[in-house]
Amino acid sequence: MTKSTDLCQEPQPTSEPAGPPVLDPSRWEDFEGFRETFLLNFTDPQDNAAFRNLGRTLYNLVLEAAHVMPVHPEGWIRIHVRAAVADLRFLQGFLAFLAEERGEVELPAGEAELCQTAGEKALSLGEIADAIEAQLALTP
Repeated sequence: MTKSTDLCQEPQPTSEPAGPPVLDPSRWEDFEGFRETFLLNFTDPQDNAAFRNLGRTLYNLVLEAAHVMPVHPEGWIRIHVRAAVADLRFLQGFLAFLAEERGEVELPAGEAELCQTAGEKALSLGEIADAIEAQLALTP
């Protein structure tokens, strides 16, 4: 039996920290589940893999259960496009947050430029989401 004090000890790193993969947009379904901005917090490779497997399992279960789920009144395409807009808005906010870091903390060389680029792209994502939302408003 494990002593309760053992449960409070910091885990010892076993390998390099896990990080986000390079994604091929044509394989987007291989990465359904949790956002990479969430998964990056699980740096232990085993923990990271466990959450990826959980996300994949949940996604597959939802696909299998689609026939028993209620149909969205807006229709399949509209609800999926609105979900994509919500993800764009999340990324817009996340990148804007990173851009704010530029003025908040001392950054290593090169990272201030990354923050600036993140802020610029946050604006671009906002414009993309605005355009999609405008089209949603135009179509019944």
